[in-house]
Amino acid sequence: MTTPISAAQAMLDKHANKIEVVHARTAQAINRINNHRGLSEQARQGRIARVYRDAQAELEQLRESGKKALDAHGQGLIDRALGSRSSDPQTVMAMRQANQMAAGINDPGIAMEILRGAQQDGDTQYAKAIAARAFSNGWTDVVNRWNHDGSNDASMRLINEYQELPHIDPAIWNAHHFLAPPKELEHMKTYEISRAAETDYSDGGEAA
Repeated sequence: MTTPISAAQAMLDKHANKIEVVHARTAQAINRINNHRGLSEQARQGRIARVYRDAQAELEQLRESGKKALDAHGQGLIDRALGSRSSDPQTVMAMRQANQMAAGINDPGIAMEILRGAQQDGDTQYAKAIAARAFSNGWTDVVNRWNHDGSNDASMRLINEYQELPHIDPAIWNAHHFLAPPKELEHMKTYEISRAAETDYSDGGEAA
């Protein structure tokens, strides 16, 4: 059975493969253009610039969509652990009220005391709301108290899996989605590359 943490890693691995495909496809396209002997130098640069521009756009899309997918995966774990998926209007309203009450708790000691009282009273919804508040504030002891009797083992497993998700460093993530200009364009400024990519070489730009 695939665990959520391995599922997250599988998402990262699949994402990395998509990046590799973009790089490989770009290199292949540039190689084909360079092997087209009938092209003028301007047409060659234009076609390479267009390939490079499109690859950059694809990597930028992957950068955004990949991060959103990972964030959604992590949020899904927390929603399953601490959220309410009931379709009963009364339950939804009760949970909303419990969350509003828990939102006013700003001290872990007070949260622990109120949680104990909620559990003694059998108020599971308020107890979960306090646990969610504690989790968002990093009050580990309060979260652990929520599962002191093992009744919330399933939710705690999801929380632990969330905490073990691979950390994404923004700088490294951005670097993985960066494509340096190919050598054919490396002496050109950004606006020159853009202009070359926009130039119409529909006639093939055949060399004389």
